[in-house]
Amino acid sequence: MFHLNSAPLGVGLPAMLLSTAAWADLTPEQVWGDWRQYMEGMGYEITASENAAGGTLTVSDLKMDMPMPEDGGEVSMIIGTLEFTGNGDGSVAIVMPDRLPLSMSATGTATDPGFTLNLDYLQTDHSIIVSGTPENMTYAYDAGTVGLKLTELIVDGKSYGEENAKIDVTASDFTSRTTMTIGDTRSYEQTGQIGDVTYDLFVHNPEQTGQLAMQGSMSDLTLEGTGTIPLNTVSAADMSAMIAAGFDMSGIISYGSGNTGINFQDEEEGDFASATSSQGGELSVSMGPDGIAYSGSQKDTKMNVKVADLPFPIDISMARAGFKLEAPVVKSDEAQDFALGLTLGDFVMSDMIWGIFDPTGQLPRDPATVELDLSGQAKLLVDYMDPEAAAQLAGPPGEVEALSVNTLVVDAAGARLEGKGDVTFDNSDMTTVPGMPKPVGAVDLSLAGGNGLLDKLVAMGLLPQDQAMGARMMMGLFAVPGGEPDTLTSKIEFTEDGQILANGQRIK
Repeated sequence: MFHLNSAPLGVGLPAMLLSTAAWADLTPEQVWGDWRQYMEGMGYEITASENAAGGTLTVSDLKMDMPMPEDGGEVSMIIGTLEFTGNGDGSVAIVMPDRLPLSMSATGTATDPGFTLNLDYLQTDHSIIVSGTPENMTYAYDAGTVGLKLTELIVDGKSYGEENAKIDVTASDFTSRTTMTIGDTRSYEQTGQIGDVTYDLFVHNPEQTGQLAMQGSMSDLTLEGTGTIPLNTVSAADMSAMIAAGFDMSGIISYGSGNTGINFQDEEEGDFASATSSQGGELSVSMGPDGIAYSGSQKDTKMNVKVADLPFPIDISMARAGFKLEAPVVKSDEAQDFALGLTLGDFVMSDMIWGIFDPTGQLPRDPATVELDLSGQAKLLVDYMDPEAAAQLAGPPGEVEALSVNTLVVDAAGARLEGKGDVTFDNSDMTTVPGMPKPVGAVDLSLAGGNGLLDKLVAMGLLPQDQAMGARMMMGLFAVPGGEPDTLTSKIEFTEDGQILANGQRIK
């Protein structure tokens, strides 16, 4: 399978050009001059010819190149000709071609051949207008459609056409508005809308038997973003230096209904097909001195999977699904916040799947839920976003100093486990609990329906009686009966003097 490691950077170039470029004045020459300075400061090498006549600045033979780190190749965009025209009302129109050629290449290694992707960035019924003042501008971009289409894939010197490689992405009713403020830094506020997006991807290596096809669509996309970008101080390839110079951004993308179909055919490995759909969700990201954060959610997700070795499809659904990840990015002697979360809400499997291990229906088949919400503080020992520092990293990049279990829920098959607690860690003491920092704190746990679940697993033949007895003995050691039938509670404490207690009884 081809590995497209540089693709996200290349695909993002047209959006960078059309959505976040900083037009710093309202005369054609100054708009172009500031844009060129901005892009060069971000690490792009730009070549072009300029000609001014009749209130229009024509920039021809425009090409942008960005080398990838560690001799990994480069991303090139051949834009051709742009026209910057004063409208006579203080605004500037930027006339762009309907087709922008885009090329991405990656240098091969001993195990992974090099490749080149040649694509077209396409747009119809498009208009780009800049208005306002040099210090505070509104940038408007509208297009009937925008798209990305693969024209050629070259792998290890061999060219592959559409019969072996296809990328075709189209977005309709595209609208973007950006307010840019320029001072010591560039700050922006941006909103955008897309009516719908469709995508059609296909990959087949003629030297292998497998081929992969993917089609799908999304509707009603919206974008909101804010950010601060340093002015021509460092290269965008050095994210650690960018953050130190003031880079800070955040954005949220939300979407309505969507669906994806995947079809993998392989005579040797067997076929695989899946169809997924959802009724909307959102994805957010932020990065800056306070750290990096990702979160996402989706509702009413459904999936149907067909595998060659299974005689029936796998049908699953979830009413709620989500994740979050927050982590520091700047080395500091002080502890910084981190977080991790996962939600699988109202998870349902088809009766065919249940029938594999529970044909008589002994287990409750109510929707299952798994929720985990962790937060804490950690000391970052190295700037891992600095390539040189990351290359010298020999151990963990940081030390956890505190961990909070805000939510722990596992509710499935008639049993429900819940937990919460707070623990701090002394990283200078690795002997009290050998191999890990000394913990101090407590975690509260409760279990309902645990013994009933064990009885049913034994009756179904999935759990031997002796193992069930061992599990009950462990629960008796670490837990005490709760106030309701078949309930257990447990308080695990880690004391300052190194003891570990379960419900007040010392176990270490």
